[in-house]
Amino acid sequence: MSKFSLSFRLNHVAIAVPNLDEAIEWYSEVFNLTPLIPPITLDRSESPDNPIFTIYPPSCKWMRLALLGAGPEGPADLELFQFQDPTAEEECNFELQYRRGGYFHMALTVDDVDAVVEKIVNRGGRKVGLDMPCSKSHKAAYVTDKWGNVMEIMSASYSDIVAEVMEQYRQGNN
Repeated sequence: MSKFSLSFRLNHVAIAVPNLDEAIEWYSEVFNLTPLIPPITLDRSESPDNPIFTIYPPSCKWMRLALLGAGPEGPADLELFQFQDPTAEEECNFELQYRRGGYFHMALTVDDVDAVVEKIVNRGGRKVGLDMPCSKSHKAAYVTDKWGNVMEIMSASYSDIVAEVMEQYRQGNN
């Protein structure tokens, strides 16, 4: 019997934000993402048959959407949603919401963790806690964007870090 294998690449991440235009500018500046098309406004009263409205409950009347690209070699693209009717009740709060079920952060691999963290903080985000030593040669830092969405900024891929930690363990160099 053959073993089933699923190979995939992360396609995109979607984030709800209170101000779409500000978020487009922020993510474009911090991560060099490029808007793929101008922002779209989706209004249920004008296009009730739009397939997107089959995903959201009837209470979702209209929203704005932006699609940002990381380029063909980028790790994943980004969708930004600004829900207008109804508006978002509150921004993310990691300290209060980390225990709720579901996704609670995304991790990004970058060449220079410190430089990216500094860029995020200088543009209104904040650092959460201390740097996390992942292995002897790699680290990670937790940050939030301006709206409280948590990101882990890592110096290498997860697979590379785990492989290095396992090799250190095998060699007795914990």
